[in-house]
Amino acid sequence: MHNEAQVTIHQFSISVSLGDGISNGMLLTRKLLRQAGIKSEIYCIEPKPEVAGDILCMDDYIPGSANALLIHHGIGNPVESWLRELPEAKFMVFHNITPGALFPAEHPIQPMLAHGWQQVDAWQNWLTGSIADSRQNLQELLKRGYNQATTAEIPLLVDLQRIEPHSVQRCDTPRPFTLLFVGRIMPHKNQLGLVEAFALLLRRSQVPLQLYLVGGATVPAYKERIEQRIEELGIGAYVTLTGKVDDETLDSLYSRSDLFVSLSHHEGFGMPLIEAMAHGLPVLAYDAPDSNVVNTLGSAGLLLDTDRPEVVAATIAQLIENPALRRNLTQHAAERLHEFDYQALYDRLSAYLAGFEIILPAHRFATMPPQPSVECRIEGPFDSTYSLALVNRELARALQEQGSSTALRATEGPGPIAVDPQFLLDNPDCASLHARAEQPARNVLRLMYPPRVTDMQGDINVMSCYGWEESCLPQDYCHDFNHQTHLITSMSEWVTTTLRDNGVTAPLATVGLGADHILRVPVDASSLPAMPKVSAERLKLLHVSSCFPRKGVDVLLKAYGQAFTAEQPVVLIIKTFPNPHHNIEQQVADWAASLASAPAVELIVQDLPDGALRALYNQADVLIAPSRGEGFGLPLAEAMLHRLPVITTGNGGQRDFCTPDTAWLIDYRYERARTHLKAAASVWFEPSAEHLASLLGEFHQAWSQGQLASFTAARVQAAEALVNTRFTWAAVARASLAAIEQARHQPLLKKAPKLGSVTTWNSACGIATYSQKLLEPAFGEQVHVFASDNADLNAGDTPNIERCWTSGHYDDLARLKAAIERSGVDTLLLQFNFSFFDIQAFASLLDWSHARGIQTLVVFHSTADVMHTDKLKSLSHMRESLHGCARLLVHSVGDMNRLKDMGLGHNLLMFPHGVIETTLPEPGPAQLAAGLQGKTIIASYGFLLPHKGMPELIEAFALLAKGNAKLHLLLVNAEYPDPVSAQLAQTCRERITQNDLKGRVTLITDYLSDEQSLSWLGMADAIVFPYQHTQESSSAAVRWGLSTGRPVFCTPLGIFEDVADAVTFLPGTDSQSMADGIAKELASGPKALQGEWLRNYGWTSVSVRLRNILIALAEKNI
Repeated sequence: MHNEAQVTIHQFSISVSLGDGISNGMLLTRKLLRQAGIKSEIYCIEPKPEVAGDILCMDDYIPGSANALLIHHGIGNPVESWLRELPEAKFMVFHNITPGALFPAEHPIQPMLAHGWQQVDAWQNWLTGSIADSRQNLQELLKRGYNQATTAEIPLLVDLQRIEPHSVQRCDTPRPFTLLFVGRIMPHKNQLGLVEAFALLLRRSQVPLQLYLVGGATVPAYKERIEQRIEELGIGAYVTLTGKVDDETLDSLYSRSDLFVSLSHHEGFGMPLIEAMAHGLPVLAYDAPDSNVVNTLGSAGLLLDTDRPEVVAATIAQLIENPALRRNLTQHAAERLHEFDYQALYDRLSAYLAGFEIILPAHRFATMPPQPSVECRIEGPFDSTYSLALVNRELARALQEQGSSTALRATEGPGPIAVDPQFLLDNPDCASLHARAEQPARNVLRLMYPPRVTDMQGDINVMSCYGWEESCLPQDYCHDFNHQTHLITSMSEWVTTTLRDNGVTAPLATVGLGADHILRVPVDASSLPAMPKVSAERLKLLHVSSCFPRKGVDVLLKAYGQAFTAEQPVVLIIKTFPNPHHNIEQQVADWAASLASAPAVELIVQDLPDGALRALYNQADVLIAPSRGEGFGLPLAEAMLHRLPVITTGNGGQRDFCTPDTAWLIDYRYERARTHLKAAASVWFEPSAEHLASLLGEFHQAWSQGQLASFTAARVQAAEALVNTRFTWAAVARASLAAIEQARHQPLLKKAPKLGSVTTWNSACGIATYSQKLLEPAFGEQVHVFASDNADLNAGDTPNIERCWTSGHYDDLARLKAAIERSGVDTLLLQFNFSFFDIQAFASLLDWSHARGIQTLVVFHSTADVMHTDKLKSLSHMRESLHGCARLLVHSVGDMNRLKDMGLGHNLLMFPHGVIETTLPEPGPAQLAAGLQGKTIIASYGFLLPHKGMPELIEAFALLAKGNAKLHLLLVNAEYPDPVSAQLAQTCRERITQNDLKGRVTLITDYLSDEQSLSWLGMADAIVFPYQHTQESSSAAVRWGLSTGRPVFCTPLGIFEDVADAVTFLPGTDSQSMADGIAKELASGPKALQGEWLRNYGWTSVSVRLRNILIALAEKNI
């Protein structure tokens, strides 16, 4: 037995290389021993220059100089005889030997591997004991006959202080969702399998993706196979093979990735798995039969029982979709890493050696002091008058005042930004918060534009106080929110609803905004510009905004000009700031010039300090905000704190505090949003200038009678009380902290609703086709389809189809109810058409569903009243039943306004039609035999029905054909199963004959497959949709035309409003107008306008959005 003070433990390996796994383990062991006061050196056969002086040559080893020699073994050892002769206790540290079967048979490493295994079998006869660095390696030794009493598992590999991030890695630019694998390029690491899975993921994913494969090529031929497969799959832009990288680069790659994925078939330990966990990366790994992965990860990773690419891709997709699951994995990883603390490793080694009477000194390792950290870090602009900057700094101040340590970090959507030094001098509290910007934060809250949610680095990552002003968000934003945030707090219920209606599935909480910051500053009129038209003798109307188009200044001026003239004692004060996105001076000048007697206007186009703005609020008699869209409407809340009456649009984010009891609400109509986003399905609120003029008249009458104070008192008092109570920054901070706490306890997986759909299916019906295109991409057969039983089927039913109702006007839908009840669905998507159902039976179905807690969404393809025989059918007859639906999906603004007029505004959702995503097939035999080569082909497409305008198009073509012998008309118009369609086909043939167009018109009335239809349409130079007047809200046929990429011409009807940005409108619906419009376009060279539109509205994107909406609706607000 050796005295503790004399303990010496050395190590030996045949070679030592910087960055090598075994070498790193030896360096760690030496560090532990030396820190405990134990003499320890590392020896090898011949030290490389890079380690000379630190690692000693075996020739310098003095036999008997150590109590124990740890012999590291991972391959054949050529100095076995020397080792055997040494007198000290000898312990093998077994690092696993890669099975030879995992290398090519001709690889030069094969003899060394075989030799290594032979030594493992032979050495047990002369070793004192053996240490395995992993559970699998321990089991391998025991299987080979090693004595369990002298063999132990001690993972002397993991130096957490070395592999933890060297510094905080900031990535202030957007980047793709990034997958990472680190390991040598060799077959058993299975990078090729990961490439295959990644290719499948790219095809199914809605988000930008990147894959990094890091590691040197041990088997160059395998690397060539990987590169060749990447090229074959066409994914070279998304996959990077980095080769071997230095520690700094590796550190950066770990820090800027989102998920570590290993499909390796063999890992003796799997050191990169530990490195990934130490960098906060969630880990997904294949639990291969010959791998130690399960023991390395413990419960800290997600394990796959197969490496089949489709399973791997689906699992990665789930991890992308569920940030709460990824967060859970990283939390378990942090717990797992404690098992590799210096103290834990040293104590295990000490206990093991004590069994051989080698007593290591007791030692307590110093723990790394925790880095200074904060509870919350707010990231975004904060040092200017920009509205987002105001929100960020005021929330930071409020959080700090609540006792939650807070930091402010300056960054914007496109990248980092500098902080104004003068702002920090003027605002020492913000300077103090900014000084903590780089400290780790438990919660990271961001507000910036455009929104960027990558690399937030918090335990809970929050898009904070988010605002939006129109009904449609870019789907890229929504996918980013879903995949990277644990919580979104919004500034209003309108924004929360809008997020949900766009398919944002992240937990949502409405926290509002504060307005009380303005009260901190004393009123100061000295900074106000001169306003000669403002006096006590005038009614003073105030408007404060950016004057962007959505702020409705044009509506305000129109109403103001309708209500007043220059002779009346009124003045409109418009306060804005210089900005290239408005031309308010010219706008006011043009407005005044258009009137015979324009009332007075004062313009303030400059930033004002808060004290001056307070003075302006105090001078005014009423604030007017006829906005088309507001996320919140901060000037309105500020005005209320100054007891200023508010007139504003009756919908939008301001409705949280602008109610009939606190403000005067302007009536509005839905209108397509005219913004830079150009989203076809986006709407905002068009305030009524006439109603606003009427309200202004009421205010003027009360003012002129000296009764304005009494006229406004009740609402002004209620408004002030409401804002003072609910819309303070302290209230926002409390609500934010409460939402963050609840977000910690969200389910790991977002709940997918059990969906049923009531629709026609597998029949020659536009709605049947619509339903299949809508549901199949995102739901497949995971939807229970309740289909009609009286349709002529054009395809066989799959097991998820149940036919249980009869289309028409006489089914009471009792069979449908019974089928729904048996199915256990909790969400119903119902396709409504007046010809499908009896109104009362359908209303009864909705009421029955709601009573059972089934959430319903109804898709309307037309909402206008219709006459059936002598009976009026109107949606107003089931208004109360529709009121209980979760959402009413429509395709046009006209439908939205019609339902609003019925009192159904709260659950309306403009939902886009999709478009087929296709590559045009090559012309087939039928097309080649048609003899159309060299012709200029004008085509049309869709069922042959009266409102589609085919006779009118034939007449228009007759006019065009007279002057152009190359023109040919191609009508791909299948007969609908209705006698009127057959009659129309005969009419078309007669028109062709009457206009002497035989040989110049091809009329195809057979029902064709999609591929056949596209083969014909692909021959066209332009496609025309000559619809006549119709009550339909949208056209499925026009989307088929757009999908071809050919120029599309449409008659100027509302049915095409949702594709307005993708088509060219003809000047009218009559034959002459159509002929004139087509001739003009052909003369100038027809242009296809639908490129961007097709990218946004492919059926896959629309289907995924619907799936996400259903998930979002199933979740309650936090």
